[in-house]
Amino acid sequence: MKYALLLLFPIIFYFPKDEESIYNETFCSGATLDISSKNALNSMRVADSLFMYSESTQDKMYALMLKSVILEQEEKRGASIDFALKSLELAKLKNNYCLQSRIYTFLSRQYRSVGFVDKGKYLIAESFVASSKIQNKEHAIKYIMMANLELLEYSIEAKECTGAVEYLKSAIVVLSKEKDENIKYFDLAHCEEKLARCFIILEDNNSALNHYSKAKSFIERTTLAEPLLESNIYNGMLGVYLEQKQLDSSKVYVEKSLRMVAKKYNNIIKEEVYKNITEYYQQIKIADSFKLYSYKYIAVIRQNKNYSRRLINKASNEFKKLPKDIRIHEPSSSSNVIVSIFFILIPSFCAYYNRKKVFKYVNGVFNSKAKKVSGVTCTIKTEKILIEKLEDFEASNRFLDKNMSLAILVAQLNSNTKYLRQVLKDQKGLDFNTYINRLRIMYIVNKLNTNSDYLNYKISYLAKECGFSSHSKFSTNFKKFTNYSPSYYINNLKIK
Repeated sequence: MKYALLLLFPIIFYFPKDEESIYNETFCSGATLDISSKNALNSMRVADSLFMYSESTQDKMYALMLKSVILEQEEKRGASIDFALKSLELAKLKNNYCLQSRIYTFLSRQYRSVGFVDKGKYLIAESFVASSKIQNKEHAIKYIMMANLELLEYSIEAKECTGAVEYLKSAIVVLSKEKDENIKYFDLAHCEEKLARCFIILEDNNSALNHYSKAKSFIERTTLAEPLLESNIYNGMLGVYLEQKQLDSSKVYVEKSLRMVAKKYNNIIKEEVYKNITEYYQQIKIADSFKLYSYKYIAVIRQNKNYSRRLINKASNEFKKLPKDIRIHEPSSSSNVIVSIFFILIPSFCAYYNRKKVFKYVNGVFNSKAKKVSGVTCTIKTEKILIEKLEDFEASNRFLDKNMSLAILVAQLNSNTKYLRQVLKDQKGLDFNTYINRLRIMYIVNKLNTNSDYLNYKISYLAKECGFSSHSKFSTNFKKFTNYSPSYYINNLKIK
């Protein structure tokens, strides 16, 4: 494996400088993900050596980006962001717009993963700006497509999938023309997996299963490997089979998903896998296994929540290191308009290659975006203070107060309504009511799993215990956040 990494040396040292974008395209296409996922320790050692013995700025920035990718694979996102920012500084120094575009897209993914949605979209906007400056328009198209594929994740998370489906179908046509089969099948697997998730949201399970099957076929035809993608494919197929009550097929993907969990310690993977496996054992009525994976699912949710808190603070600090020219203002609704325009524009762009007009438009939009500031935003310092206060609020269990309201919480946090709503939306992805209700339900779920006395309490008592005004509201929210009714969940925990 480490010898595969060493192949980067001759590519870097003997690569013609006027074709650096071609090397950068290969570097960013996914090959480094394959290298780093197999043996992170060896990969990091070679990346360190690559950086130490590099004689040029260009070589060093690629080495830094490689380290960033490896750290992302290990879920060390704070350090990953740090190395990506260092690479970005060098890429800007060298006017390497290909790598700048790729780094901005990479950083967007990191910030999206910890809930900094607006910041992530803003970085995607910067990726488009960098792509518009790439002289080779064929390469520019590919980098814009990379950015759009990341942008699609925001649409999928927001459950806005109709436009996403159309774009992905256009992207598949373009990506199918890639000459390197390893890269082609790797990228096609990504697109098909995204399409499958879109169809799940659109409640078309047959189409979802079809695209998951295609993704599985493509990932098996490439030597590039990415555990998170493979796990998403297998676990996605498991979810569809469970929805269709195909338990024999489900069993196959339970085993595949568990092997993926065992292969790589990644709590993001575990959370989704344990959720589906809990559902599987519920359907086949094996109580002990249901209880075991239900407990594991709740435990990993708690671990991910604590990890996200630490990471949000780290990401907040790293965001301050972004070059001042891309932090002109905090992102506003204008950013959403810009990226929405791109979402509509790029499919036709790829189809008709109307380059001159498109790139002129790109430059016009982004040269004026700094002048458009709308909405109310709080500073990064204020945001960080509010996040810390919310953590204290959650630890104190004050959310159990049945009279808790937005106005009361604002007063307790010594903030204002607009700032609090903004932070909840940006950092939690929730409105106030959903945020409070989720805290209350997770409190009761924890009690049910750790204190057997709670299994004998009436539903009405549990509702009152965690601050709900009625049995029905409690039951509705319990099912919303756990996928089970309270009585069903409790009865399965009681069975031994």
